[in-house]
This record gives sequence, C-alpha cells and structure tokens, in this order.
Amino acid sequence: MPAASEEDWDDWVAARTPRPDPADEPPPDTYWFVGGPLDGRVRTRPAEQEAPAVVRHVHLHGGPKIVHHYDLYEVAGHGGEYRLREE
Repeated sequence: MPAASEEDWDDWVAARTPRPDPADEPPPDTYWFVGGPLDGRVRTRPAEQEAPAVVRHVHLHGGPKIVHHYDLYEVAGHGGEYRLREE
C-alpha cells in the first residue's frame, strides 16, 4: 500500500471534521435607519454583539460638516430602529 501524501491526510481530516450547523447560529440582528441622510438604510450585526445606543453620522463636503445623531429604539425580536434625533 502506498504511503498517504500530506494532501491525502488533509482531505481525510476535512472529511471527518464535524461542520457547525448553520441552524445552530442565531440569526443576525437587523437595524433600520429612519429619517435624515441614512433614511432607509439597513444594517445587520451578530446577535451576540451589543448595538450602540447612539450612532453619529458626519457628512463632510465642501462646506461645514453636518452631524446627525440616531438613537436606538428596540424592536420586538432581533434588532431595532435608529431614529433621527430631533435637535
């Protein structure tokens, strides 16, 4: 019997290594932006990561910078809405 090559060994190990079941992973949290320049944008993040309570968006252009703040409002389930702060 010929000796197994390193490549054969890698294939053998890969075939016998249990793969994680995607169904075991929680779905990502979804966050919607409402109002202002980010209106309609959707972002996701892993469910185990805590979302920031405030998102600051800075718009840079030829004139002065424009800053908008979005506050997080939790939504039932996974995720929430970032609503434009009325300042």
